[in-house]
Order: sequence, then C-alpha cells, then structure tokens
Amino acid sequence: MTTETDTVLDVITTPEHAPKRRYRYHRRTDSGYWHTEYEWTGCLWRMVDRQKLSEISIHQEVTNDS
Repeated sequence: MTTETDTVLDVITTPEHAPKRRYRYHRRTDSGYWHTEYEWTGCLWRMVDRQKLSEISIHQEVTNDS
C-alpha cells in the first residue's frame, strides 16, 4: 500500500546566492503526485510551496565534454 509519505524523488539544489532548495515528489493517495518545494533555513527544511501533479517525467541530458 502506498501512502502520501512514500518519497518518490528528492532533488536538492544549491543556488549561488540563495538558501538550498529541496524539491520532493511523492505519490498522492488518490492518483498522481505531490510536488513540494522546501527552503533550507540553516536548521530545518521549511515548506515554500506544494502542488498536485498528474504525472512525472524525468529526462537526463548527456554531454560529451572532451
């Protein structure tokens, strides 16, 4: 059984002049996914935004740096 606490994917970014951000994607109990954005406060992650998604697609670009 899948619950809304089952994490699908976490992406953490470090902007040059801003606090770290965490983008979390996890399943909703009905259908689809939650996309939740957090900001690092120095002690904990603070939720900034949350939205419903119908699906997630992940693409990775590969470059040839020779």
